[in-house]
Amino acid sequence: MKRFGEGGDFGNSTSIVKSYMEYFGFEKRPFFITPDTEFFFLSNSHREALNHLLYGIHEGMGFVMITGEVGTGKTLLSRYFVENAEKKIETALILNPRVSEKELLWLILTDLGHIFSRSYRSLTKAGLLELFNRKLLESYSQGKRVAVIIDEAQDLEDRVLEFLRLLSNLETHKDKLMTIVLLGQPELERKLKNRNLRQLKQRILVRHRLEPLEKDEIGVYIDHRITLAAPTERPYFDGAALNQLYRYSGGIPRLINAAAELALIAAYIDGQHRVEKRHVAKATDTLEGTDRSDGRKSWIRKILRF
Repeated sequence: MKRFGEGGDFGNSTSIVKSYMEYFGFEKRPFFITPDTEFFFLSNSHREALNHLLYGIHEGMGFVMITGEVGTGKTLLSRYFVENAEKKIETALILNPRVSEKELLWLILTDLGHIFSRSYRSLTKAGLLELFNRKLLESYSQGKRVAVIIDEAQDLEDRVLEFLRLLSNLETHKDKLMTIVLLGQPELERKLKNRNLRQLKQRILVRHRLEPLEKDEIGVYIDHRITLAAPTERPYFDGAALNQLYRYSGGIPRLINAAAELALIAAYIDGQHRVEKRHVAKATDTLEGTDRSDGRKSWIRKILRF
């Protein structure tokens, strides 16, 4: 069994991570909390979300709304969709929704590949709107669909949401020129119940609630990420460890990732390739701030940048 600080291997978080990755044969950290589309896992709910996205875009729906609790993978879903969208779908992904109407138009056009010959300050909202309409008509003439995807949409100001409704009026005599995809936390659903946003709410005809992983998906999810990170010999989580992970996380991928990485490190410290319930328990104690033994709390938090 390895001890914290034994042999000087645990002087900093970089050496700890490097040591545990080498021990398990990982080429990448399988449960790193930063969204990485290489590790995207198509759960039942994520598959339904993608189907709703494709349906809304191909059928020319003005709006698609996908909501989900914090950590369910909305940002990862959006990035995966953008990276794998078919060629006839042009996408603009907006990750920072705290913008004005003018800033939003500029960000969308920039992400769609428009190169501006003038400075942002010299541009007007009306001028940007004209450029945007021209871009949509150009794409339409080429048989392409435009999807504007806005992450963290619950943070959009009401006036910007209303502006998006007006943007959705850009259409030909028979087709919508774009689909606006709103990704947000459940607060977005409550926000749309405000009377001043009722017209927008009525236009959102395609909706999906992204759910946490189901209990029987946890093991498949863990194996999926570990297999991608380690091409040969791999660690494994036993049944009791998986049950403990589910009890702690409720199926939320972000919480699973945080606990799974710490559990792997705990197994490494024990010199094991089998991750057991006690390793997950140590991980969750640390994440909840209840582990006060051997200085593990401060060490683990340093690894995950808490």
